[in-house]
Amino acid sequence: MPDTLFASQPIYDHKGQIYAHELLYRHEDGITAFEVGESVATSEVLYNLCTGLLDYVEHIKLPVCVNVSTEFLLSGLFLPLAPEHVIVELVERIEPTDEIVDAIQRWAAKGFRFALDDFEFQDSWQPLLELATIIKVDIERTPFEVAQQRYTELQHLNVLWLAERIEDEATLNRYKELGFDLFQGYFLAKPTVVEGKRVPSAAATQLTLVINQLFSEEPELYEIVAALQTDPVLVVNLLRIANSPYYGVTRKIESLKEVVMLLGLEPLRKWVLLIVSVKGQAPEKTKFVLTRAYMCSELARKKDPFNRLSGPAFLVGLLAGSDVLLGIDKETFLQDLNISEAVRAAVLQSEGDLGEYLKAVEDFEYDLAMKNPLEKHGDLFDVYQQCHFLVNELLNNVTIEQ
Repeated sequence: MPDTLFASQPIYDHKGQIYAHELLYRHEDGITAFEVGESVATSEVLYNLCTGLLDYVEHIKLPVCVNVSTEFLLSGLFLPLAPEHVIVELVERIEPTDEIVDAIQRWAAKGFRFALDDFEFQDSWQPLLELATIIKVDIERTPFEVAQQRYTELQHLNVLWLAERIEDEATLNRYKELGFDLFQGYFLAKPTVVEGKRVPSAAATQLTLVINQLFSEEPELYEIVAALQTDPVLVVNLLRIANSPYYGVTRKIESLKEVVMLLGLEPLRKWVLLIVSVKGQAPEKTKFVLTRAYMCSELARKKDPFNRLSGPAFLVGLLAGSDVLLGIDKETFLQDLNISEAVRAAVLQSEGDLGEYLKAVEDFEYDLAMKNPLEKHGDLFDVYQQCHFLVNELLNNVTIEQ
């Protein structure tokens, strides 16, 4: 049964073309954004947008509008999506204090655009008018004459005017004739629930090691990669994000190092913090899949003195456990990932050198679980003990929620 990921309501321009999609928090249990908190709601919507298994066709080339809370604005984290892909909606509940105005100015300097949502033309919002890209007018709460007067008074601003809650054609035409640019409402399109497969996040670990490396004064690429390898759920989520349309990846990814380099340090920091704020994962599954990944990597290192396949082998072992970690069959999870064909063939068909390493480890895992004799696996038991110890040591540096 599909999961509810979020809802989406289009915003139309004067020609009837979709200008953007407003993303709305939805939960299959009926929990509201108010109940979970606006910051959590925003995080879940963005997380599901970029990791959920869904059809992206309607959301790739158009900006998405998302609500943010006062806390999010003041956090200094910004959003993990590039500014050209998102419009930040400032709801009327936000009090435009000097601190808020300063924060929004910093966001604007980064290239983010803002929509003043349900704008009621209060004097206290005057400082934000110069920073706005869109002024949204709730036409149920604002009489037409007032909207007309404000529209005329504020013609000097370089903004788009959006009439929301359009309920009939006559109202739509009235605001078009007034000069409004954008339109939204049930007459045009109701919010549509977007369903798909929600991918679990990595919040079962508080990722102390990862956070320390990501936010160190002089972060090192290889140390970041090593830290990320302590949490396989986080890695598969980052891999899916790197493959989302918002990053436009074209080359085939073979290792975690490439994921880190593709995303870049600042987006990576934001995504990690957003992912760990969503939901959790069982520690035993983490240990099992990590041990498999490290065993594959160690086998590759032993076979190749130049160590060319150690990174891809780790990724193979990790992706081979995506069904264990995520409850999603491997074919479904891998179908949209732009990984190398060697990695894909190894995970799905046990082909090539990478596939041989994975098959050897999986056969060993089976015999170990069934308490069968292990002599036929040669020194794999020693490799297993070494990797099992390594994983335990790594996870000792990370607090795991039970």
